[in-house]
Amino acid sequence: MKLHISVLLLLLFLMSIPSLSEASTSSLQAKINEAPEGSIVEIQAGEYEGPLVISKPITIVGNEEVLLRSCDAEPVVAISGVGVTLKNLQIEHCGAEKEETAISITGSQHVLQGIKIDTRRFGIKLEDANEVIIRDSEIVGRKQGNGIDLWKSNRNQLENVKISSVSDGFYLEQSNENLILKNTIENSRYGMHLMYSNDNALRHNLSSSNVTGAMLMETERTSVDGNAFYANKKSVNAQGLLLYEAYETDVIENEFFSNRIGVYIEKAANNQVESNKIMDNFIGVQMKNANDNEISKNTFIGNVNEAQAIESANNDVNHNYWDAASKVDINVDGASEISFTADPYFLTLANYVPEYQLFFQAPGLILLQNLLKSPPDQLLTDSSPFMEMTIDVEKETSSHAGLWTISIMMIVVSSSVFILGRKRI
Repeated sequence: MKLHISVLLLLLFLMSIPSLSEASTSSLQAKINEAPEGSIVEIQAGEYEGPLVISKPITIVGNEEVLLRSCDAEPVVAISGVGVTLKNLQIEHCGAEKEETAISITGSQHVLQGIKIDTRRFGIKLEDANEVIIRDSEIVGRKQGNGIDLWKSNRNQLENVKISSVSDGFYLEQSNENLILKNTIENSRYGMHLMYSNDNALRHNLSSSNVTGAMLMETERTSVDGNAFYANKKSVNAQGLLLYEAYETDVIENEFFSNRIGVYIEKAANNQVESNKIMDNFIGVQMKNANDNEISKNTFIGNVNEAQAIESANNDVNHNYWDAASKVDINVDGASEISFTADPYFLTLANYVPEYQLFFQAPGLILLQNLLKSPPDQLLTDSSPFMEMTIDVEKETSSHAGLWTISIMMIVVSSSVFILGRKRI
């Protein structure tokens, strides 16, 4: 009897204690409020309900596995002021409203490192935020908000962040002088999307399996350097890189591999596309209403159609390697004496009747293109294409060997069947 009474009293005592997460959250916000500027606040392993508000220069560090979650309209974590540091935290945002976000940032000189975000809407929003560093982090979405969204935010560094299943991996609007470095964006709409933003740099990022690897619209002086754009072909409007009303953009030493269109340039001028590997795309480079651009020292290999241009003039196309070009080097200067020409006949036809895209590379259309050539001023011409590739491309020796092996085996098997059949007769 005494034992039963003791158990009952213990149960009543436990029921009277607030839940661990509620008690921890309240004490966590209080601990942040009480912490002096410049101090370090450690969060012990466990799950905590948000939101949290941080508005002074302190460092918040998760000890082992710390999960902050919230489904409220407010951000799970709201950062403002100057010099906040957030490290080693998992953030779960389950809100359903259109503009909700897991982390919101204003102010300047904040650092986020080792942050893992699972969000139904936006991952991180920067608004009027400057000189912020976000690195070594991960964002997984539901394709209903952007991964990292910048609005009027300048001189920020976004480095080594893996983003997947969002609307736009990085979205910049009216945001200048930002560095997007060594990130991976996949399974999204646009990997990197810049609007009305100038003097930004996209360097050494991997953008794959998106609708568009990167889009630059109404931008100036963007540097697109050393990135890899792979398999961006999930739509009839897909491309590796889209330059739309972009100016003075440098696209240098990137890889465009297996996209619907490698590089699409429309209504853009004074851009430089140099020393890129443009390989195994449906169309290597396409230009429309694009003038005064330079396309040089690129390597075009294995594209279904190397290049197309329409209503584009005064573009300097020279010294590229085209595997579809006829090559004769009489004076041994490394450049062919035979020009490479891309006729926009099909593109012009499909522009008037989009359904004709279904007949791309059809024998009948190829015959018509040869018979009804476009005017010389509409042709994209490389007057001195290079004889050798401008960039090293790995030779598929192993795959060729495999094909030969399979072919030989099929011949042997077929011969054996034929011989055995004759013996039985």
